[in-house]
Amino acid sequence: MNKFMASAIVSVSVFTMSCGAMEHSADSEMSVFLEGGGWRVEDSPYNLKPGSTIGVCDTGVKQGVANLVVQAVNTWLEVGGRDSRVKVSKTCTADRILKLVRVDDDVDYYGQVSPLQGKVYVVNVPDKWAGHWTSNHEVGHIFGFGHIFNGTVSIMNSEQNGAYMNGGRLSSYDKSEVKRMLSSYHFTLVNRLWVPSAATPATTGTAAPAHEEPTPRVATGSCTGANGTTIYAHGTVTTYKGNTYTCNKGKWVFSAGIH
Repeated sequence: MNKFMASAIVSVSVFTMSCGAMEHSADSEMSVFLEGGGWRVEDSPYNLKPGSTIGVCDTGVKQGVANLVVQAVNTWLEVGGRDSRVKVSKTCTADRILKLVRVDDDVDYYGQVSPLQGKVYVVNVPDKWAGHWTSNHEVGHIFGFGHIFNGTVSIMNSEQNGAYMNGGRLSSYDKSEVKRMLSSYHFTLVNRLWVPSAATPATTGTAAPAHEEPTPRVATGSCTGANGTTIYAHGTVTTYKGNTYTCNKGKWVFSAGIH
């Protein structure tokens, strides 16, 4: 059986998402966005407002896992255009809490998460938790993404012993799926709060061109906002009027929104 093979397990009428050694069945071939069995797209941390907090609550799991989960949360946030206005830290008090719970190592998965209950996601952590691979995969479930199969290169695809998991990192496919998720009506209101001020056309009395891009800053790989002063790190993703701008090695890349 494959090291990273993932499957959906039904427990107390709730789907817990696992990355483990169990072969997947036809029933686990679900849509890429988690819905049903207690999972709701609108529960994704992408729906948190600026100023919110996310806590990784370590109740005594394998050393180093909590730090990796913090990194994974920040990775998924960054891909979705969320910045340091959401504070992620190792704490058991926050607006959203990832409660890491140690489980016996004889389980048939490498990690498992349950749907949001109140403000808590329970994350089951056996000692065989596989570093950043499992961290990025399981946190992907928390952000609302299900398993994907059929040879797609994705952190959410654990077929063939992790051969398609992109080295345990988010792939270009994963990033495009984040954009697709954020274009849904579930995130319309919160997306408006996450548009950086630099993405708003300067107040000059005239309308900005429909596809005006912020001025790039090539030397550092960061991008300069439209106000000429605010700097955005490589990989920053932001939306404005339904369109998406991605900072890519010092240049803003425009992507038309879905209408």
